[in-house]
Amino acid sequence: MGRLTLGRRMWQQIVLAVIWLVMVGSAGGQERGKGQIVGRVEDGKTGEPLVGVNVWVRETVIGTATDVDGRFSIVNLPAGTYAVEASMMGYKKQLRQEVRVRSGETVRIAFALQPTVLLQPTVVVTATKRKQHIEDAPTSVDVVQAAEIQARSVTTLDEVLQNTAGLGIIKGQIDLRGSTGFNWAAGSRVLLMVDGHPLISGDTGGINWDAIPVEEVERVEVVKGAGSALYGSNAMAGMVNIITRDPASFPETRFKVSWGFYDKPAYDGWCWTDRFVSDKIFTNEKFIPPHTLSFEGIDFSHSRRFGNVGLLFTVGRKRSSGYQQNGHYSRWNALGKVKINFSPNQSLMITGNWALNDRGDFLQWISQERPMEVPPEALGDRVRSEKGNVHLTFQHGVNQKLAYTLKANAYRYDWRNDFHDNQDYAVTDRFGTEAQVDYLWRKHALTFGSEITAHHAQSLIYGNQDTWDYAVYGEDELKFSPLWTLTLGTRYDYHRVLNISSDHQVSPRMGLVFRPHEGTSFRFSAGHGFRAPSIAEVFANITVSGFRVVPNLDLREAERAWSFELGMRQVLDFGMGGASGDSFWRNPFVWAVEHFDPSFVFDIAFFWSRYRDMIDVDINPELMAFQFMNRSRARIEGAELRLTGSVWKGHVSGNAGYTYVDTEDLDTEKVLPYRSQHRVNTGIALKFWRLTLGWDYRYASRIEEVVNVYSSDERVPMHVMDARVILDLDRVQIGLEGKNLRNYHYTLRQRFLEPIRHFVVTLRGDF
Repeated sequence: MGRLTLGRRMWQQIVLAVIWLVMVGSAGGQERGKGQIVGRVEDGKTGEPLVGVNVWVRETVIGTATDVDGRFSIVNLPAGTYAVEASMMGYKKQLRQEVRVRSGETVRIAFALQPTVLLQPTVVVTATKRKQHIEDAPTSVDVVQAAEIQARSVTTLDEVLQNTAGLGIIKGQIDLRGSTGFNWAAGSRVLLMVDGHPLISGDTGGINWDAIPVEEVERVEVVKGAGSALYGSNAMAGMVNIITRDPASFPETRFKVSWGFYDKPAYDGWCWTDRFVSDKIFTNEKFIPPHTLSFEGIDFSHSRRFGNVGLLFTVGRKRSSGYQQNGHYSRWNALGKVKINFSPNQSLMITGNWALNDRGDFLQWISQERPMEVPPEALGDRVRSEKGNVHLTFQHGVNQKLAYTLKANAYRYDWRNDFHDNQDYAVTDRFGTEAQVDYLWRKHALTFGSEITAHHAQSLIYGNQDTWDYAVYGEDELKFSPLWTLTLGTRYDYHRVLNISSDHQVSPRMGLVFRPHEGTSFRFSAGHGFRAPSIAEVFANITVSGFRVVPNLDLREAERAWSFELGMRQVLDFGMGGASGDSFWRNPFVWAVEHFDPSFVFDIAFFWSRYRDMIDVDINPELMAFQFMNRSRARIEGAELRLTGSVWKGHVSGNAGYTYVDTEDLDTEKVLPYRSQHRVNTGIALKFWRLTLGWDYRYASRIEEVVNVYSSDERVPMHVMDARVILDLDRVQIGLEGKNLRNYHYTLRQRFLEPIRHFVVTLRGDF
């Protein structure tokens, strides 16, 4: 009864917080006696208005975005002289110096942004919890844009992120520069967020990718390096922040329909059903798509604005027969988003999403000769899960120097097993609130705030358990010269497992950025990270397919790590250049020379981390069962190179990344399990007329060490090649993509074959 009251109290607090936020927002208004800046942003070549351009007053916390007519307004500016910057991906940023504002007057300015083929963002928000230029970030940051996501036919976002340099995905877990490997249902060392709110389950601290509507993602920011100084537990190795798109300024309806099928495996003996499609295509048998191993999906969304209120709603349905036994799933998800602009400097964002997943479960194959089949007794095992999430963000720019942000979020995860040897269940909740203040004082950009988070689990596996986290943090970004930026910050976290234990952490970090000239930046960072044990790691008591996991109430120490990075980023943008009127068909050689126009971003980083009390699962010889425990001290170090660029005015673009990781368990002197020493990510796209041809390749060297279960099984490197062709008909796009074209068979964890070759056709449009 006490725990039920606790949950109600948390919900009551969230409801009261929402009411208070609305009252505060409604009370705000434009201050009298101050000036404002209004203007318009257009394409410098076509003169068309640009929508969604970031317009930012430098050396302040004030910014806005252009509407459907390319217009913007910045109000409540005290009299003074300002520098105003306009930036948007695909265009060169532009700065208006010496914009003088007088009390009670309106200043009008205009921007004409010149296109650039260098599709790199100029502003990111995750590295320091506020907007900053990517060149000023003290750690490595990768950004995956919506265009890159929509170019690939995927059902969950992790399928796209695995093309990011240094990032691997094993059974949904993020392995960033060797930080995690694969941890058998333990918490993630990389924090996943949606719009700056954590999206991790309350029991394992794990990630559920099916809860994220892929079509509504605007961009994904991947920050590499210790992030606990700002984000606390689970961010000890980095953060992945998924930023969803805002409601459109005009009515917009979008849809996506896809259908695909699995090819047969390379070995006939692996075919466990006669539904593999190849035999139907290359023989005289009648080819009936519903009788194949196939998958399909449909997504529908609508967005519009009513005055100062923007609305966005999306719903999606996915279904698959799978390529292996028990590989089927049926999924529904929906997202709703409301943005209320009380004034140009005050807004409230309310986002909620829901997902339902009914799927089969494939724990391990029956044998290496039959890797796509489960043991007979496991046939029919299934898992049903339901997820609901709501988060609120209220932002208020009080004046040009002061702004604050208030957040509240709740995430419920309800899952049930229907296995041959158990029927387990868990209902877990995660509640969080946060208050953050940003203040500019002379050359200092100060950020400080506090967080409260509660986790509750009611489960046959864990019992009824509660944990609480309290934190305060602060950071100072000091520009002590035009060339140098110093970042200093720290965070204090108090973690409590009710009636069991408590722990506290101090996580400092430091960053130094040197920018000798435009387009060049050198960076150094050092930070402390930690991850507190999850409810599952402490209390799990379960037996699945003969594997027994027992609780460890002595698991009280958090993982800790010190991480360092030294890096350099170089931008080479040669501009659009002049070109004659000759078309490609009239004179291909002249056209190729005059349009060559290369633009590149090169980044190199060296990183080093030292872990203590790493939490991992291992066999307890006294209990003859698996148990999560503080296992070892460890070292992870390496280097990473990234190159992104384009030539011929964007007709040819590509990226390449190479990550070298050297790991060691300092207690056993072995390499850490489930880590690849070498990882390569490459991709290229050719655009001509209305056609785009794309090709991706991913490589990961052979995993040398695994947890001591089936450790003698054969392991091979990963080689995955994908290709696609997209026809763009303005409001409609038609795509055909082949994945794992070599039909290469490999495993990333014991006795689970990764997806075989498959093909997908996608129709996407808007009106």
